[in-house]
Amino acid sequence: MTRAFTVLRPGLLLAVAFLVLLIAAAVLAPLVAPHDPLRQNLANSFAVPGWIHPFGTDNLGRDVLSRLIWGARPALGGLLIAVACTALIGIPWGLAAGYLGGTADLLLMRLADAVLVFPGIILALVLAAVLGPSLASSMVALGIVYSPVLARVMRSGVLAVRERDHVTLTALYGLSTGYRMWRHVLPNAMAPAIVQLTLLAGTSLLAQTGLSFLGVGLQPPLPSWGASLAESFRFILVSATPTLAPGLTVVLTVLSLYRIGDALRDMLAAPQR
Repeated sequence: MTRAFTVLRPGLLLAVAFLVLLIAAAVLAPLVAPHDPLRQNLANSFAVPGWIHPFGTDNLGRDVLSRLIWGARPALGGLLIAVACTALIGIPWGLAAGYLGGTADLLLMRLADAVLVFPGIILALVLAAVLGPSLASSMVALGIVYSPVLARVMRSGVLAVRERDHVTLTALYGLSTGYRMWRHVLPNAMAPAIVQLTLLAGTSLLAQTGLSFLGVGLQPPLPSWGASLAESFRFILVSATPTLAPGLTVVLTVLSLYRIGDALRDMLAAPQR
């Protein structure tokens, strides 16, 4: 009872509700967006918020709310790519290092240290430039950059469970090392990795916005939160709404992801009864 009450806090409910609303807006963008996000009207640039344009218009007269709604699609889609890439690389990486130990652990963790030495955003820019300027390539680059972080967390979880009795006993039945790793060690070591993935999701969204701001990501004129920030930031003294709307949306989305990560951490750390 106490555990369930802890999870269902008002802050967590608000975070979940916001993300559900964001996902619904992205899925139903053709139906809920009030205007065409690409339609320009130079005679109506920097329009103040009103009934026709709830968040006003940008420097090209495009509806800010519509671009915000359509921009949720690449934001969430890119987030899924980055998180999936991080998990596909980082989980086997940390699992092998933690379970095999010895020389394998040493080499794999030194490789992780070598990647972590470089500033993340710089390394992501280099990888995205090599792969080509697109949303998918920039998100794969972020997944590669963040995978050593997940690998280290995964390794810690594996070290905590690999010597448990139910894992040690499987060796007596002649089960292979690979089977024991994936069938018996991985499920019991995933809790810290799941929490870390939610936190990396927020970090990935911030990095994605930064890369789009720098022009590495979804290319104009397609709407994205980072591109909207880059285009409107030059005119922030003329009209702040086109800059504040995507900026606040990114902040609220990241805070919601972090809040869910905190709740998962508290739930998984709570003693079982």
